Amino acid sequence: MIMMVLNKKKLKKIFIIALVIILAIIGVAFMTKDKSKPTFNMFYRAGEPYYSGTKEKSGYVAISCNVDLGWETEYLEKILKVLDEKKAKITFAVTGRWAEENPELLLEIQKKGHEIANHGYKHLDYGTLDYDKNYEQIKTSKEIIENITKTETKFFQAPGGSFNKDTVKACNDLGYIPYKWDIDTIDWKNRQEPDVIIQRVKSKDMKDSSIILMHPTYASAEGIDDIIKIIEEKELKPGKLSDVFNL
Repeated sequence: MIMMVLNKKKLKKIFIIALVIILAIIGVAFMTKDKSKPTFNMFYRAGEPYYSGTKEKSGYVAISCNVDLGWETEYLEKILKVLDEKKAKITFAVTGRWAEENPELLLEIQKKGHEIANHGYKHLDYGTLDYDKNYEQIKTSKEIIENITKTETKFFQAPGGSFNKDTVKACNDLGYIPYKWDIDTIDWKNRQEPDVIIQRVKSKDMKDSSIILMHPTYASAEGIDDIIKIIEEKELKPGKLSDVFNL
């Protein structure tokens, strides 16, 4: 009987010591975790990108202007000029191959205080790619953009908004927030019709932390001033993705 009591006490002591060691290991792992590289496992579990920002009462509507080879530089410069006049800073999502061809313009965008996001290396249908190809495209673009700007990119938008779970997981593994939009100007379709895209934006359910998608087209270059006015009429401000997301 005495031996049984001693064995129980010994086992209890061993259990307590083991529990303390496990908790200590967990505590050290948490304290030494690299907090400069956030993990976004929630995005991968959901398997979907964000359609609007996560901040409540951010006071902003984010504008994402997506840029790839083929879009006219003159319209991009006109958009930048209007943004300067309005003292507005937005996000430009650029492809890696565009960045390679236009490093000086990319630096000009950054110098003006705008945010740079990753739009993949090539303008492909990422929703049809497997994990390895998604990872390669996103990582290649990341390295090119960050080598030019010397600044870490935080957001990724797949061309055409085409994501699959492998795209989101690749974003997750590279430390990106994957996003789409809840207001689409569809300016790629109505490239020469600023009035059409202005009315389209006006008709949407714009709210705090909404994300507007546009491209450097004639329509957006001529219509961005009015789009900003629509945002301001909602008592909100035009802004960057980082203005509407909790980072």
